[in-house]
Amino acid sequence: MKMRIILFKAVTLVSFICLGAVLHAQDFMGWNFMLADALDAPKRYCLDLEGYAYITDLDAPVIVHSCKEGFFKDGTWLVDYPQPGQIYLPEYELCAAADTAQQDAEVVLQECSDAPLQHFKFRDDGKVEVTTDSAEKFCLAVGVTSRATGNNLRRQTRMTSCDETDESFTQWILPREDQVYPIVIAEPVEDGAGPPPGAMGMGMGMGGGMGPLFVGACSPCHAPNGNGYQSEFSPKISGQEDWYLSRQLTNYRNDVRGDHEGERWSRQMAFHIKDFSPTQLLSFVDYIQTLEDTPAEVTIEGDTTRGQELYSQTCFVCHGESAMGNPALNSPRLVGMSDWYMVIQLQKFRSGLRGDHPDDIYGAQMVPFATLLPDEQALLDVVAYINTLSSE
Repeated sequence: MKMRIILFKAVTLVSFICLGAVLHAQDFMGWNFMLADALDAPKRYCLDLEGYAYITDLDAPVIVHSCKEGFFKDGTWLVDYPQPGQIYLPEYELCAAADTAQQDAEVVLQECSDAPLQHFKFRDDGKVEVTTDSAEKFCLAVGVTSRATGNNLRRQTRMTSCDETDESFTQWILPREDQVYPIVIAEPVEDGAGPPPGAMGMGMGMGGGMGPLFVGACSPCHAPNGNGYQSEFSPKISGQEDWYLSRQLTNYRNDVRGDHEGERWSRQMAFHIKDFSPTQLLSFVDYIQTLEDTPAEVTIEGDTTRGQELYSQTCFVCHGESAMGNPALNSPRLVGMSDWYMVIQLQKFRSGLRGDHPDDIYGAQMVPFATLLPDEQALLDVVAYINTLSSE
């Protein structure tokens, strides 16, 4: 059984890239266990787990969440595997089950077994009925109320009477039976291994072929165009210098960033990035350089006159007059990037949440400059001034 699972998950990067020719905007639906009726969700509802991005709670009841455009570990399901009638989550090798054979029972994850409550009948009417000896039939349903989480919606799942529950809550579209689960196998890397000779901390010329993998791994948070989603705390990455992106991805992979308790979004990035080898990360950077560079949305307001004065005093020397950065000084581009993210990073440099790791040499050099800004309003003012600059 274990060997079957290993073989099942061993999909190579090459075969995944080949999917790019047929990967269109709505193809992600084929990877998901989706409610047939959209109800109030523009992106529809798909079976999912509690948690944020790649940090999941396997002990919590299964939920439905706005369907994700990409290949998420907590939202990619198989049916009739490993046994007929089972609903299987490949990444965690667990099966969905009714907690009990009664009305409003929760749907939970369990180690796959012969337990009857792990086995379902996928009916022709789209309903998913749990196997029980009871005269009353219970089907997988979603709750009647939804809750917003950022730009997404979620609902609870439960087992309800197949005959008495509104069909809009109980009819499902199953994952395609011919769908392949796209686990990317990271290449083994020796400790201390850096970028390949000649890479100079940048990409390796594979960017053009990395589109499908970027769509699956990065775009759900950073957007297909790389402009990011503030609701997901994911900044704009398109237009950023390749050497800087490479360094930050490496820092996340090596726990130089994202190692503080309570820093949820950075920690989830550090967790997520470990799925990929250094070579794949460098190729991501190459692909990002092919994306169109459009300025991020302006969200920060402040006193730009004061901001200009503060910028001249604390930022100009390293980041330049136009805030385009300077590789020689290890200073990244600021102009046109996510302003809300810049404010958060300045706050982190000031509070010790960033730049305090002994291996973060260049982050440490930012700390004294960030602390020169006298107050929180100064952060808003200097970023508001950066928003007035142009990358042209």
